[in-house]
Amino acid sequence: MATPVPTALTVDPTFHAHPQPLLLVEPTTWAVAEANEAATRLYGHPLAEFRRLSLPDLWTERDGRPLPGPAELAARLGAPADGESLDDHRTRGGEALRVRLTLRPVRLQGRSWVLVAVEDLTPWLRSAEAARRSERVYRALIENAYDGVALLGTDLTLREVGEVAARALGVTPPADPLAPTRDLIHPADRGVFADAVARLAGRSGERDTVTYRTRDAHGKWHWLEGTLTNLADDPDIGAYLLHYHDVTARVRAAEEVADLNAQLERRLQHLQALRRIDMAITNAIDVGLALDIFLEQVQTDLGVEAAGVLLYEAHGQTLQPTAGRGFEAPLSEARLRLGEALAGYAALEQRTVHVPDLRADGRFGASVDPPAQAGFVSYWAVPMLTKGQLQGVIELYTRQPLVPDAEWFEFLETFADQGAIAVESAQLFRSLERSNIELQLAYDRTIEGWAYALDLKDEETAGHSKRVTRLTVRMAQRIGMDAKDIVHVQRGALLHDIGKMGVPDSILLKRGPLTPEEREEMERHPVYAMELLSPIEFLRPAIDIPYCHHEKWDGSGYPRGLVGEQIPVAARIFAIVDVFDALTSDRPYREAWDRERTLTHIVEQSGSHFDPALVDAFMEIIRTDR
Repeated sequence: MATPVPTALTVDPTFHAHPQPLLLVEPTTWAVAEANEAATRLYGHPLAEFRRLSLPDLWTERDGRPLPGPAELAARLGAPADGESLDDHRTRGGEALRVRLTLRPVRLQGRSWVLVAVEDLTPWLRSAEAARRSERVYRALIENAYDGVALLGTDLTLREVGEVAARALGVTPPADPLAPTRDLIHPADRGVFADAVARLAGRSGERDTVTYRTRDAHGKWHWLEGTLTNLADDPDIGAYLLHYHDVTARVRAAEEVADLNAQLERRLQHLQALRRIDMAITNAIDVGLALDIFLEQVQTDLGVEAAGVLLYEAHGQTLQPTAGRGFEAPLSEARLRLGEALAGYAALEQRTVHVPDLRADGRFGASVDPPAQAGFVSYWAVPMLTKGQLQGVIELYTRQPLVPDAEWFEFLETFADQGAIAVESAQLFRSLERSNIELQLAYDRTIEGWAYALDLKDEETAGHSKRVTRLTVRMAQRIGMDAKDIVHVQRGALLHDIGKMGVPDSILLKRGPLTPEEREEMERHPVYAMELLSPIEFLRPAIDIPYCHHEKWDGSGYPRGLVGEQIPVAARIFAIVDVFDALTSDRPYREAWDRERTLTHIVEQSGSHFDPALVDAFMEIIRTDR
């Protein structure tokens, strides 16, 4: 242990931050005066402890001998105070280190010092030892691996061959000379081998990969994969080194996987086609559009040049060409009876009809006229059935002979089933659509009948319902209301007084003024309307006008006293139109007002009885009508 250097040193901050371990030692005693952070990490000595050590304290040898003098220490280090040396050091924890020391004299604060840079060679030595171990392991693996190794002469004859290689190549060593390698290579792969040799020509020591088939002693072909190295210029070898292994099982497995992938790809394409057809069935409301999508998938997935669909018309028991793809001529306009031609026979017998060669058969399909079928060879007619009911026939045409496999026929039948569903679904949708339209018309006629009946009941308001309905619809259109909502507005306007059916005729038809009790009963007719219409789901969206058209913008209306935009917009529109029509029509108790007086009254009631914004829209419509 050295005596600490009594001098307080101030060193540059870069000394402590330097990544390489650095020591600053006194040149006469070799005592450590300073150490940077990298040195404390390497040796494990804290800085304060380092300052009590000398350079020899770091050596592996510690026999208690007195410290050598500077010259002896320099000799021990193998260099003068300015030089390099290799030494064995030990860490604070006892771990051995192999280090290279670089010594440089420096002047600091007027004194001479030795700057010692330490390079830890231990990781490099460990890596070198690991590399030597890896090399030994590698050699053991190579020498004992079950691979083939052979030497080929420049004429590609076998010069040396191991036992494994001999079995794979179908030769029995020793043999002098052995058979030419090219005679053992599959004819289709000889070019691959020759190309590899040509690429290596003149490139000593380089290698190329080869994959080829070779025949064993029993005549069976094996797939081999390996490397061919050019050692022809090596005086001790003078040959090509062939190192390979048998990959027959892997190649066979890859081929099987490729076949399976191809099958899966085809099935995936078919499933995607069926999915698109399903989407067409779900979304198409027109049978023609559904069939166009259907035929596109059939033509693509089954690999036919043309396809057509003939739909079955039950009332006439005929087939009518309806859709086609791939034909150069328009569809035939002729109707086909069941049993006629190939498609009619397929429909009648409900089974697939196949003609391998239309040119030799003399019969024709029915999608296009016979002259337009001159370029086609193979033909199929497949009935489309749903639950045993005929929907039509698919016709397929090819320009070359086609011999399909079982998978093709499986998908053909699936397409036929999907096509039948598409046709049935589209036709059912059209039928439901027609029924719905007829039902809507019946509802609307019923509503108009109710409104007419109310007008007849009170002859003083005859024609009132139709007039206010027309003007209310115009107002709704003017403010941009959706068409589907305007339908409900129209029905609500026609039925605005439907609640009066609950008011006794003695009150409804009374000529004189109403008593307070009678007025109270009359003002219940909006409630009667709500109670009458709300159970009817079809008319529920039209309740706003019958229930709320007597509400007022300022909240003084009835039956609920709604204020402002609490009142449904349809009822706010109708309130203006209803008052306008009532005031411009004759009544037993008064004559009709003229238009200007009526419009003035409506403007005066804007903000109290009526919605001001809707009053402005109403006035624009009325001015347009002048």
